[in-house]
Amino acid sequence: MAANPHAMARAATTISALAVLSPVAGLAVEVALAWRFGTSPTVDAFRIGALLLVLGQQVFVGQILPYTVVPIFTEYRTQGREKEAWHVALSLANLLLVPMLLLSLLVFFRPEPVVHLFAPGLAGEARETATLFIRWFLLTYGLLVWSGVATGLLYAHGIFWLPPAMQLMGNVILVALILSLGSKLGAVSLVWGVLLSAALGGVMYASKLLPLMRQAGAPFPWRLDTKHPGVRRALVLALPLLGAVFVMQWTSAMVTRALSQLPSGSLALFGYSWKMGLLVSLVPLALATVMFPRFAEARFSPSGEEFRQICTRALRMALFLAIPLSAWLYALRFPVVALLLKRGAFAGESSEAVSRLFGLLLLGAPAAAAAAFMEKMFYALEKTRILLYAQLASAALLTALAGGVTKVFGTEGLMVLAGPIVAFLTATGFFLVLSRRHRTFLWTEVLLFTSKILALALVSAWIAREVSVLFERISVPSLFSLVLVTAGGLAAGATAFLAASLACQVPEAVACSRYLRWWGDAIVKRAQSGTRR
Repeated sequence: MAANPHAMARAATTISALAVLSPVAGLAVEVALAWRFGTSPTVDAFRIGALLLVLGQQVFVGQILPYTVVPIFTEYRTQGREKEAWHVALSLANLLLVPMLLLSLLVFFRPEPVVHLFAPGLAGEARETATLFIRWFLLTYGLLVWSGVATGLLYAHGIFWLPPAMQLMGNVILVALILSLGSKLGAVSLVWGVLLSAALGGVMYASKLLPLMRQAGAPFPWRLDTKHPGVRRALVLALPLLGAVFVMQWTSAMVTRALSQLPSGSLALFGYSWKMGLLVSLVPLALATVMFPRFAEARFSPSGEEFRQICTRALRMALFLAIPLSAWLYALRFPVVALLLKRGAFAGESSEAVSRLFGLLLLGAPAAAAAAFMEKMFYALEKTRILLYAQLASAALLTALAGGVTKVFGTEGLMVLAGPIVAFLTATGFFLVLSRRHRTFLWTEVLLFTSKILALALVSAWIAREVSVLFERISVPSLFSLVLVTAGGLAAGATAFLAASLACQVPEAVACSRYLRWWGDAIVKRAQSGTRR
């Protein structure tokens, strides 16, 4: 653990707040899209373009480069070779930059094959708009390469806030342009939003990274050394992750291909529902990011016991956060969706459809959160091939079943397949590998803990639903009423769950209670200090 627990608490608070605000801004993008474009062909096309943006984010920022750079950079630095660590990281960035620039130019002049690959069922206006998005969105890939390496370097220096802050800024810019220029420019406003966000993000990364480079006496950023053993080792670690990401995108492509065969608007409804799932993963994913360096440090401890203890505590905390939140949102799924999306061009029928799909997705949300934590453990162990195998299994399942399930059961069947089924199979597979090969978890401890938390979460979800129904009866239908119903239900559920967990002496509840008290005391002290001034 960190020597100063308050410093770690402040870091966790910052990244958690940004991790909350960034997807909230992402949901604001969904709200703006729903208000300005509804379920029009423009939104269907944007889902395809956004899929390529997500691919770039996952390849370079989310899944590969940070988790390749951190262990190698940390190893060199602990050996007193920090200048060489910078040399390896910057060479890796330049090595990957060249093919990405060539790919961006190729797709810019020939986007049609990519459109056909990801959405063969789109036609007319939707196909033309998807071509526009893909042509321009892929120009951001060069900046994403440098952003990914910069993210890893910042993680190695204990700086976690910048990547979610950049995502927050990008979403805010996109919302602003949709609202201000969407009616005049249409789809072009989305293009401007994406390009402007990428450019400003590159400037912000450079402003934070250059001082660290000067402090370490790092070489100029355009250096390239393909023969360095550190660069080669980074490529060896990255290749399985690269394969996993591309297989993941193939999985997404199978989903979009299946949905593109359904009536217009199906892609939009599925996309809105999938984005709503971020509400559950916000805090667990932020905590997993902060914990990743601790997993890596514990792995090299003299005994393996520290690694097992940290991983077990982290998994328990992930379940402690994700299970009750999933239960509360399931109980309140209709007012939550109505509050966030039901306005403008987003009709009442669309709100009900998204609520149903969102509820199905929530059934697998705790498993998805647990899998996200266990991914970080595999990164720390440098077992990147396991992640590739997991993605191959998911891709095989969806490739074989997505089309048939969609034809028979529609979007609901596909949501169950791509959401809860894949999430539980992945989490179970990760748990088995970590517990049997690396003895990371104790079966009985995790299963008993999960059963206890699930029982408390279900009771608190029932309380949340009853309180929300009570507020519905005593308030007049309006936006304020939806806020009251949703906030009141969530507050009641959270209070009941935390009280019951403390009564049962759940260690995670005690830790959360202490942290909340510390956070409250810090706010009071700051307010008192400001008053004295």
